[in-house]
Amino acid sequence: MDGQADLTAKPERTAFQSRPSAPKVRLSCEACRQRKVKCDKLSPCTSCVRLGFVCVPVERARLPRGRTRKPPERAANTDKELADRVAKLEQLLRQVASERDGASTTTGLSIEPSTAGDPSSSKPSVSLEHGFEPSIPQRQPSQPQPTAEFTMNLPHRPRQSTAYMASSFWEDIMQQTSELRDVLDDRLETEDEFRRPSHTGASVVGSESSESTANSPQPFRGISITPQARRSLCEIYLRNVDPVFKLLHRPSLRAFLRDEQPYLDYEPDHHAPMTLAYAVYYAAVVTIDDAQCQSLFGLDKKTASASLQAEADAALQRSDFVTTNELTVLQAYVLSLLAARCQDQSRRVWTMSAMALRVGQALCLHMRDPPFEVNPFEQEMRRRCWQCIGLLDFAASLDRASEPMMQSAWLDSHPPSNINDEDIWFNMNVPIRESPEGTFTDLTLTLIVAAAQSVARMIAYGDFIEMTVKEMSLRQQILLDFQRNVTKLLSGCRPESSPFQLYTKRTAATIYGWLQLGCLRPISRSRNFTPPTVQGDVLLSLAVENLAKVQESYSDPNTAQWKWFGSLWVPWHGLAVALAELCVCKDPEAMAKHWPVLEQVYHRSSLTIADSQHGMLWKPLEKLMHQARAHKREMLGNASLSESSRHQIPPANVRFQPVSEGINVSAAPSYNIGIPPDLSAGQLDPAVNMPPNIMLEPWPNVWDSMDFNGNGLQGSVDNVAWTNYENFIGDVYDSVDSMFLMR
Repeated sequence: MDGQADLTAKPERTAFQSRPSAPKVRLSCEACRQRKVKCDKLSPCTSCVRLGFVCVPVERARLPRGRTRKPPERAANTDKELADRVAKLEQLLRQVASERDGASTTTGLSIEPSTAGDPSSSKPSVSLEHGFEPSIPQRQPSQPQPTAEFTMNLPHRPRQSTAYMASSFWEDIMQQTSELRDVLDDRLETEDEFRRPSHTGASVVGSESSESTANSPQPFRGISITPQARRSLCEIYLRNVDPVFKLLHRPSLRAFLRDEQPYLDYEPDHHAPMTLAYAVYYAAVVTIDDAQCQSLFGLDKKTASASLQAEADAALQRSDFVTTNELTVLQAYVLSLLAARCQDQSRRVWTMSAMALRVGQALCLHMRDPPFEVNPFEQEMRRRCWQCIGLLDFAASLDRASEPMMQSAWLDSHPPSNINDEDIWFNMNVPIRESPEGTFTDLTLTLIVAAAQSVARMIAYGDFIEMTVKEMSLRQQILLDFQRNVTKLLSGCRPESSPFQLYTKRTAATIYGWLQLGCLRPISRSRNFTPPTVQGDVLLSLAVENLAKVQESYSDPNTAQWKWFGSLWVPWHGLAVALAELCVCKDPEAMAKHWPVLEQVYHRSSLTIADSQHGMLWKPLEKLMHQARAHKREMLGNASLSESSRHQIPPANVRFQPVSEGINVSAAPSYNIGIPPDLSAGQLDPAVNMPPNIMLEPWPNVWDSMDFNGNGLQGSVDNVAWTNYENFIGDVYDSVDSMFLMR
């Protein structure tokens, strides 16, 4: 049985198994592995301590250098090759078994040829399973074929492979083959399931339900992302999304998606990094145009974004994002919400943002110091995620003139650090050192937006979530503090040297102008608030100039890669303020000057406003526009305004473009920015031809034209303007389509 012993010997141990002295690596504990959550690998781990579980640590020997992980493509090919080998082995075993079963039907028949004169006849015969003993001589090529000396010819002579071996050997081989098949099936099924979206229910963040997907003439077949496409999508995300929506750590993401390195400390088969990858791909695709999608996937943008949206949704469902304890899965969900908001005007994202908020609270993101230990890097990522959730909350509430869910104190207590991504790294054990004052960092724009949304929550809404500051002097002080804070953050900004710094400077000025409008014309209905008098057409000019800056940023090719972010903020509030003021304007020259801007913004808003022209905001806005047009005809006569103002120069030298595209998938705006080259760490903007001597306007200021000494509104004109705006807000809340109707 030496041959049998050789065949049944266990495979020899691998290099890392034969090193008992090799250092140990701690893996996720048993409880975290069963619950499919991230484990910090302490003993006991933080998750088990928090939940009161018994922590059972798992360790293995550290793999030798160079054997940590293979690229995904190589691993997939190896699995397929191994599966093919197993299939061939199974086929051979089945063939052997069938031949053996065929031979067994001849039990008791002699199949011995005559062996006279054959030297091999001295060899002992080999017994078959059922007791007959054929002699299987080994003939030489020159040996004559045996003839009629056979007692009986069999149609299928048994081969040497059917020679008797113990039944335990066959059982062992079949058992091992079956177990190996199960392992391979599990691995391949897991990978295939991760790549195959599930349409068992409504889309997580998408705009299509399961019914609409099932009835689609072209069923979903997935999308192939080549390594080159993956690297390109990573760079597109880092160039178009990451600067304005600072959720992730750029070096870690680039190492994961472009350089095929592990993401943070996740194990190779963990679901969280793959979920994040699909969310990144989805967010990147919504910022590019059809030509780039054709180059990357051979598909138009609508098809590519829908496919990646389905992939991201399926990955989130498999990751159980609703009850996840993984910050990475929550980041993926927030990114998917952001991407969906760019192509969906319905209330889906407004509704699903509440899920992100609750999951964030479950992870204690709202706490400055969570009740468990986190290192400085993780703390920074948690704060960034919380701010991004707040930004989505604010954008969604602004879409529908509704109250935001988050309080300003939740955001102010622990904002992100004013640093560059290269200043932090995973597993860092030293405190984060913020950049000195006068340094423009990766987080400059993020901190400006964070401060703005905190101020807006205090002055632009009612008392539903938190008490609004109603005293005008305090509201002015809040805005002046915001201006000083932003001025400090922008002290190192050089807009002439970088498109992103130019975009940041313009965005800060636009935000400040909008906050001044919100200070005087709140978004929500305020029964106990009466603004002071604003002299002349100052408020009209402020609103129109702010709208013109939005148009300018949208049309400037130097900042085109971020105009998708500007499309998140439909300027219906500024438009409503301007139209309410225009209805009482008595200056024909000012009216002719401002009207082209309002017409363009009004037309563009009709394509991007929540729920399109059937929503709760559009009908009141349309009513206000009819009033403004009627007043324009009264002031300028029956002649077309386009004739009287055709040669007027729009304010702020705005280069207007015809607006013919909306923001939904079927009419998505074209972001012709090109596929960016690989960007070195810390370099957000490659060399571009910036316009020389960029001159930015000073901060907008409405305070000098306000009468703080009076008792509210004084003149009839100002009274009518405020009444027009109040009626507009009332129409929004009293609309039959409004979900905020008092019941």
